[in-house]
Amino acid sequence: MVLGSVPQMIVGPEAPISLIVGQAVEPLLHHSKKKHIGPVDYVVAITFVSGATLLGFGLGRFGFLDNVLCESLLKGFICGVGVVMIINSSITMLGLNSLLDKISAEDSHIHSPFDKMKFLFKNFHEYHSLTLRVSMVSLITVLFVRRLKSKAASSKNPKLRLAVYVPEILLLVITTTLMTEFFKWNHSGLEVIGHMDDIEDSFTMYNPLSTSRLGLIKSLSTSGFVCAMLGFFESTTASKSLGSRYDLPISSNRELVALGAINVFGSVFGCLPAFGGYGRSKINALSAKTTTSGAIMGLISLATASSILGYLHYIPKCILSVITAIIGISLISETPAELLFHWRGQGFDELITFAITVTTTVFSSMEAGIAMGLVYSLIRVIKNSTVSHIQILGRVPGTNTFLDADLADCVSVSNEQSSSQTPTSSVSHVRPSYTGVFSQEKRLSQLNPFIDNNFRQLNYQALEEVEGCLIIRIPEPLTFTNASDLKVRLKRVEMFGSTRAHPAQKRSRDSSMTKYIIFDLEGMSQIDSSAARILVTLLETYERRHIRCFFVHVNKSPRLRARLMATGITDMLFDNLRSINYESFMRPREVHLETSQGTSDGYASDSSEARSTQYLPYFDHIRDALELIDAYELQQSPNEDV
Repeated sequence: MVLGSVPQMIVGPEAPISLIVGQAVEPLLHHSKKKHIGPVDYVVAITFVSGATLLGFGLGRFGFLDNVLCESLLKGFICGVGVVMIINSSITMLGLNSLLDKISAEDSHIHSPFDKMKFLFKNFHEYHSLTLRVSMVSLITVLFVRRLKSKAASSKNPKLRLAVYVPEILLLVITTTLMTEFFKWNHSGLEVIGHMDDIEDSFTMYNPLSTSRLGLIKSLSTSGFVCAMLGFFESTTASKSLGSRYDLPISSNRELVALGAINVFGSVFGCLPAFGGYGRSKINALSAKTTTSGAIMGLISLATASSILGYLHYIPKCILSVITAIIGISLISETPAELLFHWRGQGFDELITFAITVTTTVFSSMEAGIAMGLVYSLIRVIKNSTVSHIQILGRVPGTNTFLDADLADCVSVSNEQSSSQTPTSSVSHVRPSYTGVFSQEKRLSQLNPFIDNNFRQLNYQALEEVEGCLIIRIPEPLTFTNASDLKVRLKRVEMFGSTRAHPAQKRSRDSSMTKYIIFDLEGMSQIDSSAARILVTLLETYERRHIRCFFVHVNKSPRLRARLMATGITDMLFDNLRSINYESFMRPREVHLETSQGTSDGYASDSSEARSTQYLPYFDHIRDALELIDAYELQQSPNEDV
């Protein structure tokens, strides 16, 4: 009530989590009598481990873990839960519980929803007639009333809109209970709840950290952790669904702290692990707006369990299953629109995630379903995070605008053929002859006069490549996840001139065609130590191959620049500049080396002097690095002629 961020959330023991608790406790119960340990002691240990795990994650701000829960995974889990609820309730609605118990005693493998579905198809003909009639009439009546309520809710008549407040489920329970007692349907084979004893046990508190329970905590830590994870993700399913529907600000860290706190507190009283349930929360959200509804519900449940259990004697069990089936149908009803949306948008990854979650839930269990969905979602996250998005840049002729050259893939074959016939050795009035450019006529015919907000030409096929130089843009932070892929893609760019080329095709660029590499690091806001190690290895490899590297648009982040300095990358760039003797021919020209204050008013005579005057080997613009390359090439060309 206090810590959560979704007021409509109903928290309590959930069936899947309770099943895990039962499976974990069952093997230990055989030895519990010898050790004088009761079943509640095991529950206390599991609940405490679950609560402590979630509370620790919340205080450590691990709420970002719910980001792997994509919408398709949540919808798949919700749909799977709905299918399981319908399958489980169908057994009781057909009056096959006694037959199921008999078969389970002989063959203890009817546990998964798929096994129960096979049981239904195999033994459907042995249904109980009265139970089936009561169930079908009740189910059809409730669905019909809900249909009328939905039409009344959209009516313009204010009196008709009041029909949405009709409690059809409560009226169904009261009506069938009175009819069962009056017509004595229980004597005709209709199963009822029967007699239940009132609560008479004394109130007991437990110490989860007592010496006798520390061993239990150790042995049940795995089960407690699984309960915590599944419970958190199930609660996240409910909170995200309710949050999107009612426009609520959801804080995953608050949800973790809230769930952890109530379970640690509940373990003191011997409670089962409690988490948010989507079905109950959805029903509660139909009219509830605050957490007071949860408090009232808890008080009513406590009063019911302590005083009026005798009045529930004639409630038919099939009616409870009908209510469960109705909730399951409502959960599935949200699925078709979601699937249609992803199908139209060609979101095949989302459809696969949905199919994996639903299929595993039906054929195995709800725990396995959400686990498999999470595994596939994690694979998608890892795949996307490990792919480097580097771009090879080309220049718009006659400008200092550089664009992604791979966008030229959309150019027609005829344009590519005409471009290949265009001479690339025409002398530019701006650049020396070793810089390939298009002819003036071709340049004017290919350029589109329309420009976007960034003043970038929209006709990308007019890009030119700077001869002997690769311009690589790294538009993302470098981490250990994508740095290795960066190394692979850089090699592909060297060999084929494109990041999209298949590695098995014939090499299209000779190694001698790459003499300079300019790295545009405008989007690289950070770099971790592992990525820095890979970058150092790359620079060392290029240095051995006599390929000069230059950094442009380096982010101003002090942490980033400190790491570049500490890992030796800055010194390697200084050595690159010194190897081309930049100070011997750049003094008379306008200089562009960046200082630590971001100015560029002079070059230092050597690397040590540059360090002492706080010059940095970074360029403000790609054109600055190209001017340095042009000057160096002009200096070398007379020597080559001689």
